[in-house]
Amino acid sequence: MGDRAHGPAPAYGWRDFDPEVVEGLVENDARFVNRRTNGWIACPLSGHFGEELAWQEDNYRRGSVLHGDPPASFRAAPTYVLERPLDNVIAGRELIVEAIAGKWGNAEAGRLGNENSEGALAWNVFRSLQEAGRLSVAACVLAELESAAEPDLFFWGRQIAMEESSSWTELRSTRDELEPGISQQVEPDLCLHVPGWGWLLIEASFGPSTDAVDDPARVEAFLKRYAAACPGLFDEEAIRKAKLRDFAPLLLQTIALAHKLRADGEEAVVVALVRENDPAPVERWVGRCLAETADVGFRRVTWETLYRALPEEPDLEQLRLYLENKSYGLRPAFALQEEDAEEL
Repeated sequence: MGDRAHGPAPAYGWRDFDPEVVEGLVENDARFVNRRTNGWIACPLSGHFGEELAWQEDNYRRGSVLHGDPPASFRAAPTYVLERPLDNVIAGRELIVEAIAGKWGNAEAGRLGNENSEGALAWNVFRSLQEAGRLSVAACVLAELESAAEPDLFFWGRQIAMEESSSWTELRSTRDELEPGISQQVEPDLCLHVPGWGWLLIEASFGPSTDAVDDPARVEAFLKRYAAACPGLFDEEAIRKAKLRDFAPLLLQTIALAHKLRADGEEAVVVALVRENDPAPVERWVGRCLAETADVGFRRVTWETLYRALPEEPDLEQLRLYLENKSYGLRPAFALQEEDAEEL
């Protein structure tokens, strides 16, 4: 059955780091980081206080020399990059190794060893749920369903089964219809197909969004291609009147893809999966851009909400611990510490 959800532990979590050193790195305190030639960074691992790690090739932008177990290069940001990306994976390792080797053709695969990798987080969570037979929990949370059949999982344009992955041909043909001639077509991070209900297309976020627009011509280009291909889906007048910072092209392109992907009688919802401390009002922005006749819904859901919905089951214990201890910038990634305190 492949790796189970109680398989390999994650490489590092926020509890593995010394809070004093982390705070010093955040504040760029000279006692903890020296970015100059022959400089160094204080090792942030707990129990390593006072250790100074040299920069690779004497350049702080390349991070520290490899250190720790598993080996990692620490960055002044602060963050870290693992020498072996597979050390960042807690589930489905026999499948994701194909992506690490470049066989899935996704640029994010090169970042799977990064502490802040959205791809690693999304894979660990949804593959763990799949291995536990609990993807239906995610479907209910993300689409506000009372119950759902166990969905099929799609990740980075591939259909993920328990023992193997395969090319998602339906996505390819749908994108070719929607975006003919475009070399970098829209590709949702994750998709769930719920039998008897429909589609969930998920854009997973783990940190500040980079989906910014600074050129009004991009708005017109979007309308020319996507609004024209999906009549009744977008409010073109509202989009033209919106401020550029309120225009979220990736989410709107994903909504257009969902419109094309859904079959007659099926529902479709696009989800922005974000952290609770992400203040961006994406629901308001996207809501303004959708027409009253839109047949695709949109929701903002947090990783914390998904965590709180996890059943107390042995097969999900590894996933719960992963999310509780997950770090971002060497600090807690999610607002779950109150839950931790209540359990003590």
